[in-house]
Amino acid sequence: MTDYRERGEAEAAFLQELERIGEGYTDRIRKNVPLAQYTTMRVGGAADLLFEPKSLTEAALVYKAALCSRIPCMILGNGSNLVISDDGIEGLVIRLGESFAQIWTERDPEQDGATLVHAYAGALLSKTAMTCAKEGLAGAEFAAGIPGSVGGAVHMNAGAYGGQMSDIVWRTVYLDANTGDLSVLTGDQHAFSYRDSFFLRNNGVILSVILRVFPGDRDAILSRIAELSQKRSASQPLTMPSAGSVFRRPEGYFAGTLIQECGLKGLSEGGAAVSEKHAGFIVNTGNATATDVWRLMNRVRDEVYNRRGVRLEPEILFVGRGFTEGSR
Repeated sequence: MTDYRERGEAEAAFLQELERIGEGYTDRIRKNVPLAQYTTMRVGGAADLLFEPKSLTEAALVYKAALCSRIPCMILGNGSNLVISDDGIEGLVIRLGESFAQIWTERDPEQDGATLVHAYAGALLSKTAMTCAKEGLAGAEFAAGIPGSVGGAVHMNAGAYGGQMSDIVWRTVYLDANTGDLSVLTGDQHAFSYRDSFFLRNNGVILSVILRVFPGDRDAILSRIAELSQKRSASQPLTMPSAGSVFRRPEGYFAGTLIQECGLKGLSEGGAAVSEKHAGFIVNTGNATATDVWRLMNRVRDEVYNRRGVRLEPEILFVGRGFTEGSR
C-alpha cells in the first residue's frame, strides 16, 4: 500500500491523463463509492475512484491511463466471488455494468455445426447459459445457476455439476496487465485447470469471450437446467448474501462435508455464519463485515485442519486494504 502523498500524486496524474484524453471521462469518475452494493456478499468499504465504461474502447483507454499513472486498478464484474475489505479499495475500480452485458450468437464459419456465443465480460453467466438453452445449444447448462459474470467465470474457470468454463470457452479478448494492450487467447492458451486459468496467474482485464457450443435438444437442455436449479435451491443458501463456495475442493474430499463433519454448521463471527443449509458457504446474516467473513473463514480452516488434517484453500478472493491483493 502506498502512503497518502503517493496515493494523492498517482490519483492526480491519473485524472490529468484522463483530461488529456478528453471525451469527458473525468466528469464520470465517482469518488468514495460504497462497493457493498455491487457484491453478492454485501460487505466492503468504498472505492477511492470508480468508473463505469460504456464500451470496450472506453474500458481500454481508462485502464491504460491507470497503468501509465501507476494508480492501482481493479476490475469489478458481478462481485460474486470476492470479499472487499471494510477499508475499501485503493485507487481505481472499473466496474463492468450494463454496457458490458451484451450477448449474441452466430454460426461458426468453420461450418462444423458449432455456434459461437459472444458475450461481453459483464454479461451474467446465468443469462448467457439461458441464451444458449433457448436457442437449443448444449454445453452451458452447468452455468445457468452460477451467479457470476462471464469475465469472472473465465478468470477462475468456474464450474458446477461436472461442467466448467474450459469445456466451452474458445476465445478471450483481454487487456494485458502490464501494457494495457489488446490481446487474444484461443483454446489451450487459456491454460485452464481446476478453478485456475492464465488470468489467475497473469492478471489481465477480460473484455469479451466467445464460447463454442453445439446444437442439442432444446427441451432436454431446458429440463436439465431446471433439474440443476432445483438441486441448487434444495442444497444452497440462495436466499442469503454470500460469495459462493468459500473453499476449493481438496483432493479426495468435499469441503462442505469436512466442515459439516467437524460440527461447524452455524459457527459465527459477528454477522457472518457458516450456512446451516450448506457448510461450504459463509452467509451474511444481515450485518456482517468483511473482517467477520475473513475471521470466520480462517477459524473454519483451522478447525478442519486440526480435526481432520486437511488444509482448505479459499476459492473466494479477499481484496482491498488490509488484504493482500487476491488473497486466498
